[in-house]
Amino acid sequence: MKSLDDLIQSVRNMGEEDRQPPPPADLLFYAPCPVKLAVKEAIDALAAAHAATYAGDGNPLAIHIPMGCTSVDPYDPLYRETDPDHLPQVIASIGFGDFFRRGFAERFVNAGVFAAPEPEDVTPMHRAAGIVDPDGRYLVYGLTPYIFLIDRKRLGDLPVPRCWADLLDPCYAGQVNMCGDGDDMADAVLLSIHKDFGMQGIARFAANTRGLMHSSRMAKSGGAPQAGGIYILPYFFAETTRQPEHMQTVWPEDGAAASPLYMLAKRTARPRLDRLIDFFATGFGQIESARWFLPLTGPLPESLPQGAAIKWIGWDYIRSTDITALRDRLNGEFRLLVNAREGQAQGDAACAS
Repeated sequence: MKSLDDLIQSVRNMGEEDRQPPPPADLLFYAPCPVKLAVKEAIDALAAAHAATYAGDGNPLAIHIPMGCTSVDPYDPLYRETDPDHLPQVIASIGFGDFFRRGFAERFVNAGVFAAPEPEDVTPMHRAAGIVDPDGRYLVYGLTPYIFLIDRKRLGDLPVPRCWADLLDPCYAGQVNMCGDGDDMADAVLLSIHKDFGMQGIARFAANTRGLMHSSRMAKSGGAPQAGGIYILPYFFAETTRQPEHMQTVWPEDGAAASPLYMLAKRTARPRLDRLIDFFATGFGQIESARWFLPLTGPLPESLPQGAAIKWIGWDYIRSTDITALRDRLNGEFRLLVNAREGQAQGDAACAS
C-alpha cells in the first residue's frame, strides 16, 4: 500500500502530466457524427497518399480524430493554450465552440497564426448568406442547417410555422421540441433568436418548448412519443428518415439557422499540408453524405426547396461578441427556463388530478 507521501506525490505527478501539451498533430478534426466516418476515410486516404509521396522522410501525417463520445481527448481544452507551437497545424471543428472563444481568437486567430484558403466556386446560397470570412481566417467549409419537422396530427388546427418568429407565438405553447442532449444544444438556433429578438425572444421561445431531445429520437418515423407537433433538428435527420404523410419538413422562409463546420490552418502548414487543406476547401462536398451539411462549394442536396436560404448570424456579430460565452449563457438560461416550464406544467397537472 502506498504511503500518504507517495499518494500525494502521485497526485502531483498527475497534475504535472495534465499540464503537458498534447502530442504534436497535423490535423485535429471534429465533425458531426453522421458524416464523421466518411470524412475520416477520405482523410485516411490523403494520409496514405502523403506517405507514398514522401516515403522515407520519416514524417507521416499525425492525425487525431476523437471517435467516441466519452473517450479521453488530450486536446480538450486546447483553447487555453498560449503557445502557437503547441497547436495542431490544422484544426477542423463544429459549432460556435472553443475555437471561437475571445481569448483563443485574440491570441491566435486575430494575430495572424491562421490563414484560410481562398474558396472558389462558392454556391450562390452561401454567397448570399455571407458565409465566407471577409478577414480570411476561418474557412467555413460546411454548415449544419436547422429546420422544422412538423407533425400535423399533433399540431391540430394550428397553422404550420413558416419562419423563426412564428415559434415565439404563444399559440404554440407546449408544441416545440428542441434539439438538445447532454451539454449539446442547437447553438445557431438560440444565437439567431437572441440576435433578432433578445432575451425576451429566448424567454418566449422557451415558454413554447415542450422539452429537449436528441435529433435521432426526433427523426424516428412518425415522431417521438409524448412530443409536441414541431421539431427543430438538423436537415440530415429530417430528410434521411422515411416519414408518414402527416409529417412535413419545413425549410424556414427566413433561412435555416446555420451552425458552422469550419477549419483553421496555420500559415506554416503550407505547402506540406496543401492536400489536406484543399480537401476542406473543395473536396468535402464530394462525399455523398456531406451534402446534407451544405458544402461551401456544393453540390447541395437535390431536395432543397426552391429559394432555400441560410440564416447566418454574421461575421460582424461574431467578432463584436464573445460568441462562445454568449452561446454558453444562452444554453444555460434556456435550459433553466424550459425546466421551470416543465416543472410548472407537472405541478398544474398534479393539482388538476
